Amino acid sequence: MEKVSPNSFKLLNTSVLVENKETKRYLFSDGEPIQGDRGAEGGWKASSGFESPAIVGADANYYNRALWIIHQQGDDFLIENKETKRYLFSDGEPIKGDRGAEGGWKASSGFESPTIVGADANYYNRALWIIYQNGDDFLIENKETKRYLFSDGEPIKGDRGAEGGWKASSGFESPTVVGADANYYNRALWKIIAQ
Repeated sequence: MEKVSPNSFKLLNTSVLVENKETKRYLFSDGEPIQGDRGAEGGWKASSGFESPAIVGADANYYNRALWIIHQQGDDFLIENKETKRYLFSDGEPIKGDRGAEGGWKASSGFESPTIVGADANYYNRALWIIYQNGDDFLIENKETKRYLFSDGEPIKGDRGAEGGWKASSGFESPTVVGADANYYNRALWKIIAQ
C-alpha cells in the first residue's frame, strides 16, 4: 500500500466516480447544495443549527450526485461533490488503538461507526483525506479521525439505476457510508474512475 502524492495524482480537479470494490455502490451526496459562503452552515451537527446530509452508497449517478472533484490541499486531498459542492467529511471520534480494534462497523459489533456526511466547509480538518493506492484500488483515510471511507449495505443487484433512487420514498433507501477503523471484508477499497 502506497500513499498517493497530490503532486502526482492524475485525477486532480476532474470529475470522477468513486465506486466501492465490494458493493459496487457509488459514493453519493444527499441533501441540498450549499448556500452562500463556505462555513455559513456553522458546522455539521444538528446542534450547530444545521445537520449535514449523509453520504450514501447509491447504485447509479442520479442527478450527477455521484460525481466528485478531488482537490489538492497541501499534502492531502479535499473531495468535493460536483453537484452539491459539499466536502466529504468524517464525523465521530478518531480511532483508538490498532486497526480492527472496534471489531466491525455495525452497532451489533459493540461499536457503530460514525457516518460520513457532506459538509459545507473543512471544520477541524475533518474534510482532509489521505489516499493510498493498493493495486488498482484505493483506501481513502480521513486525516483527522484516521477512519477509512467504508461502504455499508448490500451490493447492488441488477443494472445500474434498478433501485430507482437513493431515498426511502423511491422504494429503496441507499445504505450509508461510514468511517470504519479497518478494511472489513474489503468494503474500504474503492475505484476512482475518470468521467
